[in-house]
Amino acid sequence: MSGTALVLAAVALLTLAVLLAHNRFVTLRNRMRSAVADLDVQLRRRADLVPGLVETVKAHAGHERAVLAEAAAARTAAAAATPAERSAAERRVAAGVERLLALAEAYPRLKADRAFLALQDELAATENKIAFSRQLVNDTVTSYRDAVQSFPGVLLARPLGFGPPDFLAVDPAERGLVQVRSQTGG
Repeated sequence: MSGTALVLAAVALLTLAVLLAHNRFVTLRNRMRSAVADLDVQLRRRADLVPGLVETVKAHAGHERAVLAEAAAARTAAAAATPAERSAAERRVAAGVERLLALAEAYPRLKADRAFLALQDELAATENKIAFSRQLVNDTVTSYRDAVQSFPGVLLARPLGFGPPDFLAVDPAERGLVQVRSQTGG
């Protein structure tokens, strides 16, 4: 083989490697963005359950205005939160939901209300989905970070415009904040 053919073969292989690395980074970044979007769906689902919960509690414990107003305000604030404010806003929603659910202990008729029980079950399922979604986000972020920080990605990622994203952080105050228990049988 001539020197020109070797240079052309090397350039072709290098070009192919760069294209494959770029496509891998794009795929991983899109999976990560999809996981974040799935988490947003679950957080919105939880927020959408709050008005029903507020109305159900209001029917039985209407004089608990401060708790009801706080839960509604937290939901509204979370809907308008920027990505940077999202974690704190979601903690406030979770705290408001927890306080609403705690009211059931003081109101036996509320605790036995079918609508309230259904909302409790929905919230429990949603909290499980939120936890799973957060884990999925962090798993996809790990894959993406591994690709851009390991060889040969570490040489190609930054020049191609791909940097390592941050993991979702859970504030220690948020851990175990919402504990929804199903009260079946009254």
